Amino acid sequence: MDRRSNARTGTGSDRCRSLTGRQYLPIVSLLSAETSSLMKTQAAVLTRPGEPIRMIDLDLEPPRAGEVLVAIGASGVCHSDLSVFTGRLPNPLPVVLGHEGAGTVVEVGEDVTELAAGDRVVLSWLTQCGRCFYCQHEQPSLCDSGTAAMARGTMPDGTTRYRWNGEPVYHMAGLGTFSRHCVVPARAAVKLPPEMDLAPASLIGCGVLTGFGAAVNTARVAVGESIAVIGCGGVGLNAIQGARISGASQIIAIDPSEERLAFAREFGATLTLQPGAELIRQIRKATEGRGVDAAIEVVGHQDTVRDAIRMTRRGGRAVLVGAGPDDVVVNVPSFTGIVMTEKTIRGSLYGSAHVHREVQRLIGLYEQKLLKLDELVTHTFEFPAVNDALDYCASGRGARAVLRF
Repeated sequence: MDRRSNARTGTGSDRCRSLTGRQYLPIVSLLSAETSSLMKTQAAVLTRPGEPIRMIDLDLEPPRAGEVLVAIGASGVCHSDLSVFTGRLPNPLPVVLGHEGAGTVVEVGEDVTELAAGDRVVLSWLTQCGRCFYCQHEQPSLCDSGTAAMARGTMPDGTTRYRWNGEPVYHMAGLGTFSRHCVVPARAAVKLPPEMDLAPASLIGCGVLTGFGAAVNTARVAVGESIAVIGCGGVGLNAIQGARISGASQIIAIDPSEERLAFAREFGATLTLQPGAELIRQIRKATEGRGVDAAIEVVGHQDTVRDAIRMTRRGGRAVLVGAGPDDVVVNVPSFTGIVMTEKTIRGSLYGSAHVHREVQRLIGLYEQKLLKLDELVTHTFEFPAVNDALDYCASGRGARAVLRF
């Protein structure tokens, strides 16, 4: 049965700008002309920042060419979900939250050959096209179409698959996994071993890939190095794992929560510290007065960004991962802060990773019992208890909460 829909696409003056400054297609062109093949799915929809999430039966368009329909089995609750919920990270509204999911393929669109109905998959919130300048130059986390879709909350073609009363509903980060079903590009779905539990597997799609990749791909942690990780939630714990697996001899974990510092020790930290006026002095004391070879900041606050740069030794690397608002800035004197110290300050988007390659690597490490995934899941909620899950995330407790479907 041919259930494809044809989208009208806008060009030239038909395009508008999102809150992030990126161009997106106006609402009239986000919708397909066909409605007869829509299915219903229950989804968690944010209509206004800070207001309780609404559970709504949305219309969901079937997969088009190069897309797949996935029944979500589990979705991690990431701090970025909370930031969109509160409005700290602007996002087009209304939006289906969630961007860290795993599930089972239900249907494939035309031209999809690498996946089939019944395959279990983890989803990527940054679809890497494989064709643009960045993908061709081994920087796929900067993919033109993938980053644009992520920022505007649509599929790579600029349209949405969710509808509410005939109007488009956006996909957070191009996914929207707080829904019983979602349609995603086939390139955004990576096959999992059939026996793998979907709850820990879902975390690979954001927190694990982002944190591990920040240490391994961006910071390029080497054997014997000293590393600091600021923030010990889901992303930070995986940066710690990445540093441990890379052979770092000293891993300093920094977080105000004693509970999270205990997790950090379990995941590989050799020294745990709380932030405060003495932090930089403590770091230097632990590193023979130099500072760490690399600091990885995963919080996105002004003070943690500043501290990451300050605690890095001369010639070292400060890697910034945290998703903060635009008023969080890097403010370093050009000559005395950079030239005279030869420090490198780098951003890390999605772990600077080639998603398909990195996911397979992470699965291999998990199967070898070198990568902790099950231990990351410290609380589970049954969908649709999304508001409770976000409250848990905001409390700062545990490592990662997961919604089970």
